[in-house]
Amino acid sequence: MAVKKFSTDSSIQNSFKLSRGATSVAKPEAPTIGAVAAGATPSTEVTVAYTAAVLGAAASSFTATSTPSSLTGTGSSPITVSGLTGNTSYTFTVKASNANGDSPASAASSSITTAIIGGNYESIQTVTVGGGGQASISFTTIPATFKHLQIRGIARSTTTGNDSWMWYVLNSDTTASNYSNHNMFGNASTALGSYNSGSDGYLMGRAMGSASGANNVFAPNIMDILDYANTSKYKVLRNLNGQDNNGSRQLVGFSTNLWRNTAAITSITLFVANNFAEYSSFALYGIKG
Repeated sequence: MAVKKFSTDSSIQNSFKLSRGATSVAKPEAPTIGAVAAGATPSTEVTVAYTAAVLGAAASSFTATSTPSSLTGTGSSPITVSGLTGNTSYTFTVKASNANGDSPASAASSSITTAIIGGNYESIQTVTVGGGGQASISFTTIPATFKHLQIRGIARSTTTGNDSWMWYVLNSDTTASNYSNHNMFGNASTALGSYNSGSDGYLMGRAMGSASGANNVFAPNIMDILDYANTSKYKVLRNLNGQDNNGSRQLVGFSTNLWRNTAAITSITLFVANNFAEYSSFALYGIKG
């Protein structure tokens, strides 16, 4: 008599076992990979989104794995993967798991490069002026995830004078009575000070002018914006600046500024007399604490 051989196909075996009350041995299908984004600490952490397969056995957990380094994270979408190296490019895959094992890996994600590790400082945005000059420099959509902000820059104005004041506007607020400042500046023989409010309350920092000799002379500025995301108090700023036109027109300046508004700072715009000259450059950093 001919003997029939039972099929070894796993799906048929699973169906047979289920029909007789047996437990399924099916593994989940592969998830669909989604977007990868910077995490709360952009230099060491990302989030990986995925969509679970609709068909097939249910999954009880999901694991994202990095390439390179095979670092992993588990959880619901999006999964956080930590321990990454700063300024490094990564892709990610996601697997689903249940009691019977793991699914195949998803397709690889798009590549993401982690931020450069900067201790307590994280770069947010840099603006460099191109040919023809630029009327203003703006930093917009500033995240509220830091304690303080700092702007570092070099400035030159297209004004015909030796130098020019810079001024600033926060959150597009042009109400002059909301701003005031104290300034001190001088050289080795003379020092001056002033208090300004209203239309001069915006003043902050210096830029070299076109009459200041060579086109490659710029004035440095460092601006601190303290506790910028706090919504319970007015905002305090300070600026350290200077200029030296190859041994002449030497000045060092310091200013403190007040913005009478309790709103979190979300945008900063810098202005100068006429335009910022080509190669003027400003970088915005977030300070963690």
